[in-house]
Amino acid sequence: MAVPAGSLNAVRPTPTVFELEALEGLPCGCVAAAYRARPWDVAVVSLEAKGPHCILSGHMNGQVLRLGDPSEFDEDEDTEE
Repeated sequence: MAVPAGSLNAVRPTPTVFELEALEGLPCGCVAAAYRARPWDVAVVSLEAKGPHCILSGHMNGQVLRLGDPSEFDEDEDTEE
């Protein structure tokens, strides 16, 4: 089925729900990512990549490690310095 050329301009980008704030390598070789879920203003930390030599059976791609108020995560960063 042919699609009229003018109809391709009607596609609108969807708003971003999750905004990447930080990536961090874990000692086991896995990678964790911190996101901010904009519509709800919730911070999400998830496991993005399992390390090739990680022996922790609980680590799975896409696993949510932490949920919370974004300001709580900002405080955690301040105390580490």
